Amino acid sequence: MKDQRLEIKDIVKDIDDSALGELDVPEFQRGFVWTAEKAKKFVDSLWRRYPVGTLLLWESEYSEPKVAKGSGSHRRWIVDGQQRITTLSLLFGKKPYWWAEAEEWNELFNRYDVLVDISRSMDSLEFGLPNPVRSKSPEWVSVRTILTSGNLSNLAGEIAKRTKQDFNEVHEKLQSIKTIESYPLYEIIINHEIEDVAEIFTRLNSAGVKVRESDITIALVAAKQRGWVREEFDPFLKDLEDRGFELDPAILIRSFAIICRGTARLRDIPPVFWNESEVFRRGWEESKKAISHVTKNLLEEGVLSSDILPSHNALIPLFALCARFGQSFRLRKAFYWFLLATRDGRYSGSAITVLDQDAKTINESLTFDDAINALVKPLRAPDSFAEEDFRKDYGDDFLRLVLYLLIFKDGAKDWIYQDVRIGYDRSDRQLNEGFKPEWHHFFPRKVLREHKVDQSRIDSLANIAVLNERANRTFTSKEPREYIAKYEVDKERLSEQLIPVDEALWAVTNYERFLEDRASDLAEAASEYMKELKNS
Repeated sequence: MKDQRLEIKDIVKDIDDSALGELDVPEFQRGFVWTAEKAKKFVDSLWRRYPVGTLLLWESEYSEPKVAKGSGSHRRWIVDGQQRITTLSLLFGKKPYWWAEAEEWNELFNRYDVLVDISRSMDSLEFGLPNPVRSKSPEWVSVRTILTSGNLSNLAGEIAKRTKQDFNEVHEKLQSIKTIESYPLYEIIINHEIEDVAEIFTRLNSAGVKVRESDITIALVAAKQRGWVREEFDPFLKDLEDRGFELDPAILIRSFAIICRGTARLRDIPPVFWNESEVFRRGWEESKKAISHVTKNLLEEGVLSSDILPSHNALIPLFALCARFGQSFRLRKAFYWFLLATRDGRYSGSAITVLDQDAKTINESLTFDDAINALVKPLRAPDSFAEEDFRKDYGDDFLRLVLYLLIFKDGAKDWIYQDVRIGYDRSDRQLNEGFKPEWHHFFPRKVLREHKVDQSRIDSLANIAVLNERANRTFTSKEPREYIAKYEVDKERLSEQLIPVDEALWAVTNYERFLEDRASDLAEAASEYMKELKNS
């Protein structure tokens, strides 16, 4: 083990994409997860000369990078410090060698463009992130522009002229920002075997709050199953994302653990399991098959995007049920439990404990119906709905999901393209995977506010329809009877969304009656829908 002190500008040289620098990210590292806000605070700390920690690097013949690319000549792997080094890459405008997607990098490049308010006094410079106001303000200058400037005097002259400030004051401020490149960072370099490095990674991260148990497990698996994370796990995660299911890696890892080992507690899985290649890979194929089957069937039920689900943890038992019961698995019956568990907040507390209990229930049940009945038993939420449920604010994630599912189930069609179903693509009439509903106020907010209607009633679920994007932005600012007539919206389109077709109820003066009628119809339809799922 050795250590060395480097300035930031020296470290940046080793991350240059074109120079194929010496640093790279090992397969067991997760991706870049820092928020733009955290990146901004990091820059502020560098400018203030606050400590930002050491970097842990690994010199080795190891050859399993996060992204399979290049000749494998890189011998210094980032074990601890990837978030900081990637932020430096963004700060200095150098795409790292290990970053594969140029489009994603370009998006981050713009979003993480940390700015500094150059109008402030020298000892109180303020850092910020891009927004429409700052982009038009000459006082807010990109830190990246300052750090990469070849001539600070010219830059200071331009800014001074633009902001009508004294040249010398501006130049002094720019110089203080420029000193970030000489900030000293310390590297600790190890040359241990990969098993030891994975253990070091585990201990470093489990001592703090930087990663979760699932991240550490992925690191340990990567040490035992070379190439699996890069060639199997990450591509499957990306495939799910492309199909509308953007899931946290922890969802897949815990599903894998329950399917293969019957437990959600990763620490209870003996390390030998990750070593047994045949058993491990057979379990992974079984898990992939179950996850793919469930997500495909959820599309048919109207869940075209994971974004509309209030709880992603509740997906794990669905995957486990499918793997456990195979051809006996029925998605609609399982979806009944899923909605009930979501309404109950089954995984809002100690999710791991509850998941482990449900995993045991699934594995101990003799039949699929036995399993569903046993999973439903501890739930306290009712499977029926009352009018007051749909008088609530549409910010309620669960009830909003139910509203959307009812509308999808009834084959509701768009109000602009009236031959295209909600959730379907206009060009080919196929399910629009990744579809995110647009929530349209049937009585527009502006109209109701003008009539002094209380905000809590304006946003009532009973006032919400589900539309495609263009339609939602078209029907604004006018009373329903006006925009319905103007755009010739067929009353059948309204009935599909359980909206009263009595035109008298489309007047603002009858808004309370409208809410009462629609909330009652929605409650009845939702109760019937749950009954259908239960008996399917």
